[in-house]
Amino acid sequence: MRALVYTAPRRLELLELADPEPKAGEVVVRIRAVGVCGSDLHGFLGRSKKRVPPLVLGHEFSGEVAVSDVAGDVATGARVAIYPIVSCGACEYCATQRDHLCPARQVYGLDFHGGLAEFATVPARCLFPIPRSMCFVEGSLVEPLANAIHVVKRCGDVRGRTGMVYGAGPIGMLCAFAAKQGGARAIAVVDRNTYRLTKTRELAADLAVDAATQDPLKSVLEWTQGRGVDFAIDAVGTAQCRQNSISGAASGGTVICIGLEDEVCTVDTRPIVTREVDVKGAYAYTRSDFVEAVSMLERKLLPWHSLVTNAGLHRGQAIFDELASGRSAILKAVFEI
Repeated sequence: MRALVYTAPRRLELLELADPEPKAGEVVVRIRAVGVCGSDLHGFLGRSKKRVPPLVLGHEFSGEVAVSDVAGDVATGARVAIYPIVSCGACEYCATQRDHLCPARQVYGLDFHGGLAEFATVPARCLFPIPRSMCFVEGSLVEPLANAIHVVKRCGDVRGRTGMVYGAGPIGMLCAFAAKQGGARAIAVVDRNTYRLTKTRELAADLAVDAATQDPLKSVLEWTQGRGVDFAIDAVGTAQCRQNSISGAASGGTVICIGLEDEVCTVDTRPIVTREVDVKGAYAYTRSDFVEAVSMLERKLLPWHSLVTNAGLHRGQAIFDELASGRSAILKAVFEI
């Protein structure tokens, strides 16, 4: 099979690899679409300790079942989105539908070859059917949208509330979108990329703050008449973004950290104590989040055509180079295979 292989920092090669052989309980999926996550980009840049070359990146993928010997579970030809977390299925977390927190979990494109290839073997329990009314590109968006849905749930009830999202990358945009779908009254989004800010305003943002020319904290506090937002989502992960998220939250508000740009951040914790600001992490998604994402996409609520740039595997190096430039107008890159 053809696969786009991460062979060294900033280097991808389109290579021929052996077709994968399914184990018991697995099927072979013919991959049709795979999205690029910010974590894939970190791997490409050599910043991910666990993404060790040679490795096929990609965990946001969909396709159709090509080979299935799993009796009664999934038929050949079925259209599926892939839940890319392979858990043990037996621990307390798996037993309570929190597979994403399983201590033994492994992830496609991180612990083993991922979706930037023609085929992959997938445990039957990681297959989520998608209807024929959804294309495979939409299927590849199930994973990042599920991630955003999970983040917003971690904020608590957002209905009628105000929020701030730091970072207008794909996950930040989808968090803003999911928050508005969840009933949030108004959302501010902060970024340095003016094109992304414009698209985020079209999608969900009520206030777009250009951090290159404006003071984000001052802008958000003025927007809320000094009160701060009810919830803030840091989809970047630098010390400054986390600090501004905490400082921009209202007393009793909630801050969700999902960005992982810096491994160690120093922040002033006094607002957490004196204003009772809750700070939480968010990682991945549950299976129910995946189901919600499929439903949202099936109902055509996400205007994905304006967000996605399509490409073939042969353009892998060029697409990743552009994404890494920091000046790219690509909002969400999806490879169709």
